[in-house]
Amino acid sequence: MKRLIFTCGDINGIGPEIVVKVLQRLYDKRVREQLIFISPVNVFIKYYHSTYSGFPFQVVDKKELPLSSERILVYNLPKVNLSIGKPTKQSGKTAFLSLAESFELLKNKYADAVVTAPISKYALSLAGIDFPGQTEMFAQWCNEKKYMMTFLSSGMNAGLMTIHIPLNKVSSKINSNKIKSAIDLITKTAKNDLGIKEPKIAVLGLNPHAGEDGLLGSEELKFIKPVLERKEYISNVDGPFPADSFFAMKRYKDYDFVLGMYHDQVLIPFKMMNFNTGVNYTAGLPIVRTSPDHGCAFDIAGSHLADESSIYSAYLYAKKIVQNRKKIKNN
Repeated sequence: MKRLIFTCGDINGIGPEIVVKVLQRLYDKRVREQLIFISPVNVFIKYYHSTYSGFPFQVVDKKELPLSSERILVYNLPKVNLSIGKPTKQSGKTAFLSLAESFELLKNKYADAVVTAPISKYALSLAGIDFPGQTEMFAQWCNEKKYMMTFLSSGMNAGLMTIHIPLNKVSSKINSNKIKSAIDLITKTAKNDLGIKEPKIAVLGLNPHAGEDGLLGSEELKFIKPVLERKEYISNVDGPFPADSFFAMKRYKDYDFVLGMYHDQVLIPFKMMNFNTGVNYTAGLPIVRTSPDHGCAFDIAGSHLADESSIYSAYLYAKKIVQNRKKIKNN
């Protein structure tokens, strides 16, 4: 990997702080990649000084990027006023601009991957930006309909059938074709991006007790079981499992990937296990985008208490995925 981008996230949250901290960490480790931080310079400078960072950097604009050989670059966005600890229209606009600029750099092959700091969906809405999240944003920009929000860690990898939708709409978004597509995408991601040769996949049920043979819901019988009984999945895909006992018995340790039906079904156990090290990865895109698995943490913004471990893990996974994709391309 030659170049990697960090976005600023919501400037009133912990995003800028954890990015500056991880830039210092990577500089100390003497990583070879050129690191680009897309942020208003006044925001970067505030956290550069308050976190006692000392790495050299260069402020650049779009035209200057190709000319610089400095290890750490600050890609300057328009100056903004901070309201630390509070999502605002301006913070939503800046977060979106940082993401849009990062995608332009990726699309034009100037960078290999992007690590996106946390954003506030409320701030985006204040700015009039109609996206439920970064996953959907990058998928639309890539014009890719077959994508998935996944979560990666050393202890468990998981994917979501549905993402940022109300719970009462989950059932209507699940059918056999979508289940099959999700399993195929997880298999491809595990092999090509994570280097898992023969991935084993666990599929969770939607209803309590995985429907209990139709007594507590019919989605498992109608949509999930028929797919899992297909010949191509018999040896490597199991389920549908009742989610509560699956996690209580730590069955996730027997599998390379877990496919959950909705957001909190997977994210509650995943974050309990990996809150400071887990990584959000958008699978299925032609570009590589990772993110920490936590939010903006407005309650501790500006206190300098934010832990950069998760965004550091996001960097490591981005690097790993880029390297694995290049291996496949070169073979």
